[in-house]
Amino acid sequence: MVDVQSPPGYAVVDVETTGLSPSYHHKVVEIAVVQLDQSGKVEREWTTLVNPGRDVGARHIHGITAEEVVHAPTFADLTGYLG
Repeated sequence: MVDVQSPPGYAVVDVETTGLSPSYHHKVVEIAVVQLDQSGKVEREWTTLVNPGRDVGARHIHGITAEEVVHAPTFADLTGYLG
């Protein structure tokens, strides 16, 4: 019998940042990952706020407050988990 695997699905990643210009050293304040199967059906979802270690910046864009991220993990805390 031949072992046939179904095609892999994919992940969609979204981030919110403290601003829109990389030259100003903006930081991530939220990460969301949605895993989908090969047909696009949602299999899992994951999201977290991220403490940027600085002001949250463009609140009018992302709606995230400093109070919401003060106890959130830092990006460095999450890199091993996301890898």
